[in-house]
Amino acid sequence: MTIERLRRILEYGKTHSKEIEGDIEQFCQQVNLQTLNGVRDVLQIVSPYLIKRKYLVIQIPLRDDEIGAFVYKGDALSYLVINTSMPVLNTNFALCHELYHVFFPAGEELNKARIDLDYYSNEDEIKANIFAGNLLMPKVEFANLFSKLKLLYTTDSEKTGFDEFRVVVALMHYFKAPFMAVYIRCYELELIKSCRPKYLDIDSDAIKSEFEKLWFDISDLKPSKADTSDNLLQYVKQKGDEYIQKNYVDDRTLQIVLENIKTLFSRIKAVV
Repeated sequence: MTIERLRRILEYGKTHSKEIEGDIEQFCQQVNLQTLNGVRDVLQIVSPYLIKRKYLVIQIPLRDDEIGAFVYKGDALSYLVINTSMPVLNTNFALCHELYHVFFPAGEELNKARIDLDYYSNEDEIKANIFAGNLLMPKVEFANLFSKLKLLYTTDSEKTGFDEFRVVVALMHYFKAPFMAVYIRCYELELIKSCRPKYLDIDSDAIKSEFEKLWFDISDLKPSKADTSDNLLQYVKQKGDEYIQKNYVDDRTLQIVLENIKTLFSRIKAVV
């Protein structure tokens, strides 16, 4: 992250704040939530509504360790793929980013995976990132906890300053979000106002060390390696058996489809 990118994100968020707040409100209505406060497992809340939109969620450890999640729009079914080779905090944010594209499509037909866009220059991607930050870290709850942590983690007996890094790490742990997303959220809400951000290129080892100092569980900093690919195979087989009974396909065709899926998984899955 560069300071120029940070400024672009903050300026975009400020200019489009009402629009993004409206998207959050509309999202909550669509998933039957009165408030986002206290919501920590977004996937559990949203999964039934994704199914209604004909999206299947697949968690799989991919060979790629940079893409946190992506969506693929198919003709009959679509997929939201979560890469569990990434740390849990990163996949949480990536999930919320992709939810924006699912619930607020830009109008184009997504006939391929959204993996080739620049999160920092494409306007729709910037908006999806800001939406994800709002979704994971609700404004009022975030600001209230920041104030409490600011008092808790003071840097001297006069209480004239606070440990900015420790506060951001504690917010990471609570909201299950990556460091940079939390740091940007602090600036968005003007909880940190320094014109010279200190932590635009923070080392992951420094974050891990701070987690350990605070006795936080570091598992969220690691990949979960969760794998639900077998669920997709079972789903396809179930639907295939139904279609065989209706004479839409024969058993040989179903077996070819299942073998093709298994072959694809063997190519893209990381060795666990």
